[in-house]
Amino acid sequence: MELKMYLKKEQLTQHLFIEKIESSFNTIIPQGTLAKWITGTRIPRKKEMLILHKITKGLVQPNDFYLGEIR
Repeated sequence: MELKMYLKKEQLTQHLFIEKIESSFNTIIPQGTLAKWITGTRIPRKKEMLILHKITKGLVQPNDFYLGEIR
């Protein structure tokens, strides 16, 4: 599932999603970075991919970022 679709499904704003990540993983995700992940202009690094996979309970997977480039 694309990150944009996950946020919509869970009714999370970017701000709330960032807070959820930062409180769960003690890491900082800049809002601009998250926005680029959502729009597909930037692909998360391995560490960030693992965080996204865990925080979304596997709904957002690394392939979701790459498959968007092919479509």
